[in-house]
Amino acid sequence: MPRTTRPRKGAARSDRRTSQAAPPSPPTAETAAPDGPRYLYGILRADAPPDVGRIGVGAVPSQVYAVSEAGLAAMVSVAPGRVVDPTRAHLLGHQRVTEALLHGHTVLPVAFGTVMASEAQVRAVLRTAHDALSDVLDALEGKVELGLKVLWHREHLAQRLVLEDARLHRRDAEPEAEHERRLEAAVEDRAGRDMRALLDGLRPRAAATREHPPVGERMLLNTAFLVERARLESFEAKVRSLAARSDTYTFRFTGPWAPYSFVDVRLGLRDEDAVGT
Repeated sequence: MPRTTRPRKGAARSDRRTSQAAPPSPPTAETAAPDGPRYLYGILRADAPPDVGRIGVGAVPSQVYAVSEAGLAAMVSVAPGRVVDPTRAHLLGHQRVTEALLHGHTVLPVAFGTVMASEAQVRAVLRTAHDALSDVLDALEGKVELGLKVLWHREHLAQRLVLEDARLHRRDAEPEAEHERRLEAAVEDRAGRDMRALLDGLRPRAAATREHPPVGERMLLNTAFLVERARLESFEAKVRSLAARSDTYTFRFTGPWAPYSFVDVRLGLRDEDAVGT
């Protein structure tokens, strides 16, 4: 809060204006204190790191800037603490930065909550892990991540299969439990074949795929695709075409995202060198 200076006794009373200091300039690579913890968002090539502004994590959005070393640039901000809790505000701040970096840049994303002990430590990591980081950036060049989740209602598929195949009707004198086992096996087989066909139709359009475990009982498929930016429209068109052919499944198609699913790089930090990694 700006302070108001009261006039001293005997001073002229004609000047009663509040004195307010100019707001501090946002930190940059040149002005930020080099010995404090730094929150790390991602790593880029150092040729033209972007200026994304004051959108980083913190109670007040922090200035994001580049720390460059050995041809690489780590995008960082002054950390709000040595440990950054996964609050909604912090998670959204991290996401804002990675989305901003993704526009026009190849990004090697870093997991949420990565706090390094100092700017000097950031530079050290860029030097010591240079080859591994460069190899990953080469593999990710010009690519982004797309996500596809497929959900179902098991009962709806079972009803459809019974209508399509008379062999799945309950037989005379067949115990109910036996009929349910037969039908369940047919449902599982059909869903598995449909998901394999779906992936077979999409894999040729992606540079890589990564299947994650489904979340919840209704999810059949949870897959990430690494796709070249130039092929995003054709990939999306293929997803929409496949989705239009089926009213049995629900498709959730998301992205583009920073390619978290395709990055597995250890920064090589000792416990005393970093916090929250």
